[in-house]
Amino acid sequence: MMQYNPTLKIKRLVVMRNDITVYDGRFHSGVNILRGDNSSGKSTILNMLFYGLGGELTDWSDIALLCTHVLVEATFNGMVATLRREISESAGRPMEIYSGDYAQSLRAPITDWSRYSYRRSETMESFSEALFRLLDIPEVTSDQTGNLTIHQILRLLYADQLSPVEQLFKFEPFDPPTLRDTVGRLLCGAYNSEVYNNDVRLKTLVRNFDQTSAQLKSLFAVLGRTDQAHTLDWIQAEKTVLKQKLESVQGQIEDAERQLYQSTAQDELTLTAQQQAYDTVQRLQQQIAAARETRDATSFSIADSDLFISSLQRKLDALSDSETVAKSLGDIQFRTCPSCYSAVEAAGEPNHCHLCKADLNEGPAHTRIVALLNETGRQLKQSQLLQQRRISELEKQTAQLNALEAEWLHASRRLSELQRLPSTALRGVLRQLGRDAGYVERQLEDLDHKLAIATEIQQLTDAKEKLNTEITRLRNRNDLLRAGQSKRLQKAYAAIDQEVVRLLHRDLPRQDAFISAKHVEFDFGANSITVDGQGYFSASSRVVLKTAFFVGFLWAATKDKEFRHPRFCILDTIEDKGMEQIRSHNFQRIIVEDSDGCNVDHQIIFATAMIAPELDDPKYTVGDYSTLSEATLAIRKPSLG
Repeated sequence: MMQYNPTLKIKRLVVMRNDITVYDGRFHSGVNILRGDNSSGKSTILNMLFYGLGGELTDWSDIALLCTHVLVEATFNGMVATLRREISESAGRPMEIYSGDYAQSLRAPITDWSRYSYRRSETMESFSEALFRLLDIPEVTSDQTGNLTIHQILRLLYADQLSPVEQLFKFEPFDPPTLRDTVGRLLCGAYNSEVYNNDVRLKTLVRNFDQTSAQLKSLFAVLGRTDQAHTLDWIQAEKTVLKQKLESVQGQIEDAERQLYQSTAQDELTLTAQQQAYDTVQRLQQQIAAARETRDATSFSIADSDLFISSLQRKLDALSDSETVAKSLGDIQFRTCPSCYSAVEAAGEPNHCHLCKADLNEGPAHTRIVALLNETGRQLKQSQLLQQRRISELEKQTAQLNALEAEWLHASRRLSELQRLPSTALRGVLRQLGRDAGYVERQLEDLDHKLAIATEIQQLTDAKEKLNTEITRLRNRNDLLRAGQSKRLQKAYAAIDQEVVRLLHRDLPRQDAFISAKHVEFDFGANSITVDGQGYFSASSRVVLKTAFFVGFLWAATKDKEFRHPRFCILDTIEDKGMEQIRSHNFQRIIVEDSDGCNVDHQIIFATAMIAPELDDPKYTVGDYSTLSEATLAIRKPSLG
């Protein structure tokens, strides 16, 4: 049987009351039927499945609240994991995940379980992130919906009895249409995370573009509006002229100083000032060396971390590839050692690798890969967070170093000026020459300042041009992606429409609109479905329509691998709202007939109090028939007295 990703399947559900197992049901591929009398706890079991997979429940039954934990053994794209959640009326309970089946989890130490919170944080993954990674579902984020959770996905996979029958999603108060529309698009395969990432990137680029434009405007105002002042070549030419003039003045100063030093000693005050200026230069040089060393160390750390993050990303990709290979090839047996080419002894201890003799009691290869995927994903997120902090620290260190270098340049010039001060009768000549030199130096400083501004203008102009190019590229890319998404969504809607109409045509002739149905119109955002524009039907027909939508959505996903529907659904609406027994039997038979003829792995779990007789077969059923006295949960109901 083929498998499309994502595919979610329940293998086992265990409900605990402290240390006592009060429910232990095993599930299989295809149709799974929970049958029993009304009020015998079938809906409670379906709610436990929903909750155990990460859904949020607000309408717990009293008997369910007597239980303490729910454990779900499930496969995620063929990889086995066991999920455990504490049963509580408190919202947002965490989840623990074990990389193996339920039986292995019982023997595993607590350290082999990974604990995930309901909500993500800066340093911790949520269990939705972990489950999305196992299912290969992209991370979905938007300004309107925030980060999508597994709970929101499950709301479109579980048709419960308490939600309004005319609505598609499991009921939830304060439920924004944008969120529902995003979930629908995602499961239809019409969501591309690149569009959102590009939008986020575009916002940053546009903001940077506006800031760069404002900076350029300010710099132009400082530099002046003449064309010459804006030209780097003009500034460089002016500097060359001034340097030649300064060299000439300094030559005259040296001649005068030579005469001065031959006739008299230097002024003590001048020497003292020179010493102080020299000490300042020395101090700043030491600070610059220390700051540069710190900055270089941070730069090296960032470069080293970049390599580590890249290696983690490659490892994550390789593990995904390994999981695919492990599923395709199974356990690989080597006849010769791939390292030394010696023959490998065939005999070996059971449950050990025949090559390296490692203990394999932890499970098959694809099971161990689940743990590695989760651990590597956690390391990657933490490493990226630390890298952002290093980059921020590097910017501060670079700014500090630039400030010290500017201060050192000023102190060096001051020292040079002091060293040229005369102290004898030639002072007048020397001082005038010094003033001339100082004037030229100030002109050079002014040109240096203008050169720095002109250089910054050039850099900002180049940056602005790059930003504009990138903004244009991303906008064009998103237009292309959105066109592809729209085309994909139309294809998915048409496939679901066809499947739902096909199911309605096979319903017993109880609703004229179903008999002659041509199209169904559904809107995830509006949370509604109609048949050829008609939305008012009898209560039982509305139940049939809702159930047909859930089943039709799943069948469409089994015929098109581009759907991101997990090929899984839970139905508690097979006979809701006074459904006739004969009509319920007919719909059960339709589901089983389609499931048996499907060659793509899938799972449908539904509950009924009136199972079609020929379907009461262990091939389709789960557990025993439940009654009021032998309910699904093996708990004696609390006394009312």
